[in-house]
Formats: sequence, structure tokens, C-alpha cells
Amino acid sequence: MSSNNDAEIAHAQKHKYPVAVFFIVVNEFCERFSYYGMKTVLTLYLRDVLLFDENDSTVWYHLFSMLCYFTPVFGAILADTYLGKFKTILYLSCLYACGNVLLSVASIPNTLPQKEFSLLGLFIIALGTGGIKPCVSAFGGDQFIRPQQDKQLEQFFSVFYVAINAGSLISTFVTPILREDVQCFGSNSCFPLAFGVPALLMIIAVAIFFSGKWNYKMRPAEGNVMVDVAKCVAHAVVRKIEHREEKHEHWLDFAGDKFDRQLIQDIKQVLRVLLLYVPIPVFWALFDQQGSRWTFQATRMDGTLGVTTIKPDQLQIVNPLLILALVPVFESVIYPCFKKCGLLTPLQRIGTGGLLAGFAFVVSGIVELYLEPTYPSIPDAGMTQLNFINTLPCPLNISYINNNQVKWIEINATSYSFERNLNNQSIDITAQLISSPACQQMNLTIPTWTGRIKGASTKAFSVIVTGHNSKLDLMRMENEEPLDKSSTGQPRVGFVFRQDDQVPNQGNITLKAGERIVSFTRKLIASSSLFIQTDVREIDAGTYDVFMALRNGDVVMENLIGNITVVQGGSYTIVAQQSHFNPQLMNLNNNLLLPIEVTPPSSVHMLWLVPQYFVMTVAEVMFSVTGLQFSFTQAPASMQSVMQATWLLTIAFGNLIVIIVAEAKGIPRQSMEFFLFAGLMALDMLLFFYLAANYTYVKVEEKTKVNEKVGDEGKETKVPDHSLSPIKLGTENSKTPTGTENKGFSDDTPM
Repeated sequence: MSSNNDAEIAHAQKHKYPVAVFFIVVNEFCERFSYYGMKTVLTLYLRDVLLFDENDSTVWYHLFSMLCYFTPVFGAILADTYLGKFKTILYLSCLYACGNVLLSVASIPNTLPQKEFSLLGLFIIALGTGGIKPCVSAFGGDQFIRPQQDKQLEQFFSVFYVAINAGSLISTFVTPILREDVQCFGSNSCFPLAFGVPALLMIIAVAIFFSGKWNYKMRPAEGNVMVDVAKCVAHAVVRKIEHREEKHEHWLDFAGDKFDRQLIQDIKQVLRVLLLYVPIPVFWALFDQQGSRWTFQATRMDGTLGVTTIKPDQLQIVNPLLILALVPVFESVIYPCFKKCGLLTPLQRIGTGGLLAGFAFVVSGIVELYLEPTYPSIPDAGMTQLNFINTLPCPLNISYINNNQVKWIEINATSYSFERNLNNQSIDITAQLISSPACQQMNLTIPTWTGRIKGASTKAFSVIVTGHNSKLDLMRMENEEPLDKSSTGQPRVGFVFRQDDQVPNQGNITLKAGERIVSFTRKLIASSSLFIQTDVREIDAGTYDVFMALRNGDVVMENLIGNITVVQGGSYTIVAQQSHFNPQLMNLNNNLLLPIEVTPPSSVHMLWLVPQYFVMTVAEVMFSVTGLQFSFTQAPASMQSVMQATWLLTIAFGNLIVIIVAEAKGIPRQSMEFFLFAGLMALDMLLFFYLAANYTYVKVEEKTKVNEKVGDEGKETKVPDHSLSPIKLGTENSKTPTGTENKGFSDDTPM
């Protein structure tokens, strides 16, 4: 007994846990923080700063993602054939950090040509992150002695997986806060900081990785099996064309004159698995829209949650949180229960996951249908919108001629009416006050107004109904109304107020809510000095006291004129009225403000997106995690890098599908696009189930063979000897192939 303990102690001392993996794990945490932190805010940067529309922002976002998953193939070839893993990771990480720094600097206004250098930075980042993607986890695995340290290796991959998700979680939460809650360079947001922090983390990642250089075990480049596979396939195709008279059982056998028979057999098995990969890109087309279409959808919703507000891009944190929670539940509870019933074989799990992804888009489409009534009504091309705002204490009739038709509207006292889709030519308008006791106090000797008002195509303008020089007067504001919802989801607010002859030199308007202070700069109307318009600003949702700065000589006073409440997603024009001009307001202390809701607020709460995130995460667990495990167990050991590269390419092609759909621009409503993807996913899974029904599982049977004698005792160590035998799909009548899952294999599968 004592001798056994001594042997175990001696064995542990002989193979200590490699210190080098500490540098690799910390490096991975920093790199994943950098990548996901940058990518979380990327779509809003493309739209709000580079000024792409939502379709083009979606295209650029998925083009970047696609490149990130194409380049791993070249990174693997570079590492295995030329540089080795260490140099490949180091060189490409330096390039990666340069791309991050360039993107951060380019996001600073008036430094570099913003659009061109931002896109260049993204291109460099894609080369860097894609190039190191297949190398880091494999390089960590190289630090262990196999098979003596297999248990430690499994622990390493678990810690590696935690580092990935920790970096993703923290950055997904933090960078939206840096983007929105910090103001810099004269902007209401701070994308340079939101990109700068990930850039700093990437520089730290490079430094940490390099500092471990003297602890690493470095294997020289030994060649890449993907190159051999490509050469073998190409040779077989050429010989099949050139030697049609030859007969072979399989077209790959044409390569038998030059390539090893075992390599050919391995490639045949890979091709059988890869046939099942054909439908997989559609899943990634849906999955990766969490960072684009679903983020844009969140910007049009209400994120208010008590005293705080959820940022639209911050909602992406739901996916990694649910992944960490659901994977153990599925592995330890759900899958074993279904297995006892003979249900949910690996391919059935993958297909079910795909169907759930489609269902997640059905849910998002339903949410979009509820959102559509809250969207702004934008005039069509060649049409305009006039917002008649009656500031008087009496109702009036307005008639106008549009497209040779006369229309009458009645507007109540201190109320408003929107007339949409008017011809943007000059419109003949007649206004007539409706007599009432309140009107008599106005002393308007001429209670009618006739004239022409012109709009502008696709724009809306306020038309103020007021009194001037004892006459009824209508004045169109010069600046257009803010019809669109803000890109951040915050309320948009602008003020219109009458120049008060009794109080000379009126100043700006200030909003106060606790420690929050927002100032609005006045703009003088070009055609008349009677009304003043302020700039339109995005502010936090909430209730504000409104102060107007009044100057009389050298004395400046802040006059409280009321309070307003603005809701997330709404656009408001606030008309500040004069109590001495409007007798109806003389005795009212808090009714000097007339709020005009130009665009309805976002009434659907952002948390209604959680169900679709939940369904999509369940789909990911069943589809992606199972797919990786399936590929790992079904392909020959020599072909693992080929399977990994191909899996990453399916993600790239999935992003390409999104690009094609977005570029088509033939779908008028976002809800229809969501339902289109759901239907496409359903058809795609029908194809997958058809292919799966014809697939024969490969069973890994562990047989033991006597290995070399090791240790002083001369004990025999038993190691697995993998042999292959077929099992049919429908009845998984034997145990699932065993083996340790390489979690590093899936380190960059979107979480």
C-alpha cells in the first residue's frame, strides 16, 4: 500500500501541472474580452457613427463575422506548415492589437478618415482573431504530456472554456455602458472608449502571452493535414477526368497511385460527415443575427427597468449567461432522460436544435408585429407631413387643398393634429377660429388666416397656430420634426417657444432631474423672429423640471415653467407657452408647456426579447454543442483539424446568407424577414433529417492493447485502441462514443 502511494507521489512530481497554461488561459480571457466587447457595440457604431442604414450595417457586421470564420483555415495552415503555433499566435495577435487600436483611433471624430480606417481596422481584427482561433487551445494542449496528464488536460479545457465565457460576459456588460454612459469628444456617446478598452485588453493579452515564452513547450511545424486532404482530393478529381477508363468503387480511389490508402479512407469518412454539414450554415445565419437584427430590434423597445435602463446591445449578455446555466442541465438531466426513452440521438438533437432556432425567429417576428404600431410614420417620397399645433385657448377649423381635394379638420384648444402624406408642393390653407368665451379674451380682430405652406419630401414640419398683432397667424417652423426614433432608443426632445416682447433677451432652456442637467441651444427662425426653435437632443427617459433662462439687462434668472415626462423611444416637440398671452393659462402654475408626441414611445419592453434569446440558446446547446461532439467522435483522429476548419467555414457561409438577404432589400418589413428566416430554417431541417436518415453512425469501441512498459515497476499501461463499426441512425442501440471533449474545439463558437 505504501509503495503504491510512493509511486503516485513520484508520478505527480514527475509530471507537474504545466505553469505555461496560466499564460494561455489569461491571454484567452483578455482576447475574448477584446473580441466580444468590440463586437457587442459594432452594429450601433456602423449605424450611428459611420452612418450606414440598418441594412448596410447588417451587411458590414456579417461580412466582418464571415471573414473572422474564413481566416482560421489559413491560420491553421500557417501554424502547422510554416511558423508553428507560438509564432503564429504571437505575430497575428500583434496584428490583431493593431487593428483594435486603429479602430479605436478612427472612431475619434476628425482624426482619420473615419469610415475607411474603421473598416480597415475591422479587416485587420478579422485576420488576427481568425488566424489565432484554431491555434490557442491546441497550443495549450501541447503543454501536457499524453496520456499521463489526460486528466489535467481535461481540467485545462474546462478552465479555458470558463475564461472564454467570463471574458465574453464581462465585456458584453461593460462596453455598452462605456459607449452610452460616457460622453467624449463632444458626442453623447463614447465609442472611442468602448473600442479603446478592448484594444487595451488585447495589448495586455499579447504581453501576457509573450511573457510565458520561456515556459512553453513548442513543437515545430510538421505540416497540415488540410493541405494533404486538398491535394489528395484534387489529384483524385484530375485522375478521374483523365482516366475515365479506370473503374473504382469510390472516386477518391483514383488518388491511390500517389496517396496513402489510410489517408484516402479517412477522407471518405470525413466526406460522409461533411455531407451532413450542407444544411448547417442556415442555422448560423439565424444565430448570428443576435448581434445585428436583434440588437436593432432592441433599440426600438423600452429598456427601462426600475431606476436603471438596459442598453440595446447589452441584452446580448443573455446568451452566454443561459449557456453556462443550460449546458450542465442538458448534459446531466435532459439528455439522460431522453436517452432512457431511446430518443434524441446526436443527429436528432442537431435537427431539433435547428427547428428551435427557426421557432426563435417566429417569436422575434411576433414581437416585431407588436412593435410596428410604435414605429414612426415617415412620409413617402414626394410627400410631406404638417403638424398643426394650436397654442390658442380656443378651437379652430383648418381647410386645405391637397391633390385637388378639399379637407377639413378641427383642432381643439391647446391641441394638435398631424396631416400626413400631403403633396410636398405649396398647399393652400385657410384657418378660422371657432368662437368661444376664451377666444373673446384674445382680442383677435381678424380671426381668419389664408396662405400657402410648403413642406419637403419625406419630412415633417410644425405649423404653429398663434396670434400676432391682433390677427390669427400660422407659422411653419424652419427645422424639420424628429420623426425617426433615436438610434440609441433614448427619447428625442426639442423645444419651440414664442419670443416674449415683455421679457427681452430670452435665453436657452434647461432640463433638470436630480443631478442630471440638459441644456438646449436656441435657434432663431429665419423667416420670423416671433418663434424660437431649439436643437433636438437625445436625453435619458424620465421626468424633468423645465427652466427658461430670462435676461433683463445684466440679470439672468432661471424661470421654472413646468415639467415634462419623456419615455424611451419617443420623439417630442415641447411648445413653451406664455401665460400673459394665453389668458386660459394665467392661473395655472404647471401648464405652460404643450408636449407634442411626434413619434410614439417604445411601449413594448425589451425583456420581451428574453424568450427568443432563451429558445435560441436552447437551440445552440442542442445544435452547436452536439454538432461539435458529433464531428469529434465521427471523424478519424487524423482529420480533427479538417473537421474544425469545416465547422468554422459553415459559420462563415451562414453569415454570407444574411448578407445576401440583407442586400436583396426586397422585404418591406422586418417581421416578414424574421418569418422568412424561420421558414428557411424549417425547410433546411427537412433536408438535414433526410440526410441524417441515410447516415450510418461510426461507433468507437475501446479495446485495450499492451503499451510499452513504463516506470521503475515495469507496469503495463493500457491505452485505448479505437476501431470502427457501424450503427444505424434510428436506434442508438449502444453507448454514445466515449472520449474527452476538446472544449477548445468550440472556443469561438458564438456564445
